[in-house]
Amino acid sequence: MTTTPAPRTGRPHPAADLFLALTLLVADGMAALIASLRGLDAAGYAFLGPDTGTPIDFTPVAIALGVVGGLVVATAWLAHRYRAPNTAALQLLAGLVLLLIAGLGQLGQYGEDRSPAPEPGYSGPRSPCLSGGDNSECHGS
Repeated sequence: MTTTPAPRTGRPHPAADLFLALTLLVADGMAALIASLRGLDAAGYAFLGPDTGTPIDFTPVAIALGVVGGLVVATAWLAHRYRAPNTAALQLLAGLVLLLIAGLGQLGQYGEDRSPAPEPGYSGPRSPCLSGGDNSECHGS
């Protein structure tokens, strides 16, 4: 009679967990860099050409960083599920930082896209009377 070994249900070795955490962190950084460069390219930024002076729309970069941040947070959930606490904590921190950068960038873009408030201008001659009543309410009469 043959028996199959029971599946391993414990935690991974701490060194393996730390190595996985650092490896995934490097991969996350490269993915965020590639996503940012692709987003800037989609926004029309000329990397090697002359500066045109037109403002760059951050929305494609924010979307790309948001997607990468969401994937990193999902990886953190998987690491937590497979009982790799160092990997889960580092992935969660990296994912939240990417989502924060994307959100702050999009918030800044929203502020740039809004038209400025109209400045107060001349609204015509002003009546010296406050309520249109008798001469006691009018200035200089």
